[in-house]
Amino acid sequence: MRQAISLLAAGVAALALTPVAQAQTAPASALELAPLLITSPRTDARWLSSPAAVSVLDAGSTPGEQALALDTWLARVPGVFSLNRYNLAQGLRPAIRGFGARGNFGVRGIRVLVDGVPLTMPDGQTELDGLDLGLVERVEVLRGPASVLYGNAAGGVLAIETRQPPTTPSMQLDVSAAGFGYQRARAEVGGSEANVGGLLAFTSTTLEGYRPQSQAHTNTLTGKAQWYSDKGQLRLNFNAIDNRAEDPGGLTAAQVKADRRQVAANNLRFNADEYIRQQRLGLVWDGFAAGADKYQLRSYAGHREFGNRLGFERSGQTTFSRYFGGIGGQYSHHRELIGLPHKITTGFDLEAQQDDRRRYDNLFGERGTLRQQQDESAMSTGLFIEDQIDLSAQWQATLGLRYDQLRLAVDDFYLLDNRDDSGSINLRDWNYSAGLSYRFTPQQAVYARLATSFETPTINELANPQGGGFNTALQPAQALSRELGIKGEWPALRYALALYRIDLQDELVGFSLPAQSGRSFFSNAGASRRDGVELSLDWQLADAWRWSLAYAYNRYRYIDYQRLAACRT
Repeated sequence: MRQAISLLAAGVAALALTPVAQAQTAPASALELAPLLITSPRTDARWLSSPAAVSVLDAGSTPGEQALALDTWLARVPGVFSLNRYNLAQGLRPAIRGFGARGNFGVRGIRVLVDGVPLTMPDGQTELDGLDLGLVERVEVLRGPASVLYGNAAGGVLAIETRQPPTTPSMQLDVSAAGFGYQRARAEVGGSEANVGGLLAFTSTTLEGYRPQSQAHTNTLTGKAQWYSDKGQLRLNFNAIDNRAEDPGGLTAAQVKADRRQVAANNLRFNADEYIRQQRLGLVWDGFAAGADKYQLRSYAGHREFGNRLGFERSGQTTFSRYFGGIGGQYSHHRELIGLPHKITTGFDLEAQQDDRRRYDNLFGERGTLRQQQDESAMSTGLFIEDQIDLSAQWQATLGLRYDQLRLAVDDFYLLDNRDDSGSINLRDWNYSAGLSYRFTPQQAVYARLATSFETPTINELANPQGGGFNTALQPAQALSRELGIKGEWPALRYALALYRIDLQDELVGFSLPAQSGRSFFSNAGASRRDGVELSLDWQLADAWRWSLAYAYNRYRYIDYQRLAACRT
């Protein structure tokens, strides 16, 4: 069965002419741009030589905004589309080349890191609610499958870097207000002494919203400490949030035409909203080894409390208490093999989460009968190796291989319905990548890249519509990407053009059952294909002006749509 999921035969372009603040009168000549270095491919690499589509955004080239979400940053990246900026109960939902578009809320299908530590949970889900946007200084966007580097749900990568402690003691206070009840107060203090530095920031934001039932209150506390030595650098990051946001719900086209400010009736009737309290601690050591070798050891741990009220009665309230953590490491070794310089990076990732999840009836905003009580766990392990080979002064090759294993399990403690939904499943996958770049002039290069990725269902998506444990017929989605590109980098100009085709098997698609209103189930959906063209340009016209352009043409469609019969009722 052939069926189109989307046909985006239109370009999406973003143009920005951004003034850059200057402390003094700028000279007439344009500021030269230093050669761009990137870190999202796991190791330091020059952007021009890297055989991958990577966009780099920095705070100095980003217009001022209310700092509600990262969408203004991401709008300047071709192939990236974001939703839900103003609905803080749903969270920003970015998609990179279609990966992440299927999620109803939050981040799906792409990996997110902050200062080298993953925000993405072992089951592939990510929430950006703990990020203090006032501290964000740089975002790297790796477009296309990257499971060789980051494992599960790596259809793309957002690598976010936040501000380092200042070299001299400083303090700042920022108070702002705007329409729709927007108010923000932010305080930051930091400094360094000898080889130790620290930073502490607190942000409180209130938003009334464009529609009723849209109030949001967010509080974020972030602390950073760093210690430097001849052997390396130790970084300690802490983040705590206390957020609450109401949910006005979605509207049909007819409702928008009648009154675009109205609230979905059930969301108002059942007082739809959510609250989040989370604490997170990360520790990273970047070390120097013999010669030019480098290594990194990282760990993180945290606790998250979540509760929501949805726009229906049965099982319309959900709460969970989550403990999560992980460790990882990598080593980059330089050596000569067969007369060629190699940079071999090997590493591992071990991550785990444990949820105590409960569902209750939503009695018009009040908590009703308990309908579900279960412990959910996810544990993932991954091993990878990547080799960067300098074939000559102009040619560079990159080869990578990774193995991942993910175990998902549920222990059901709610047996009043005489049905045991306990279960477990082990999912395994191998992924590979190969890239080749050629610098045909000192300022320009062409590249080709072949890469794979996989995305496993989350625990909730594995729910069996027939009842009783997991839907074992549901399999991970697989993607194979082929990409050709050309890049250019001059002192005042950078451009990139990429053409790609992604073939996917067993995409995860949602469906609902009339007998279980409000719940979503998932199945695999045959074969699909994504074709696209992406163009970006960054031009420093003068010291105080920069011009940016992003354009994307995408065509996504099913080649063979087949929903698994095991998921039908």
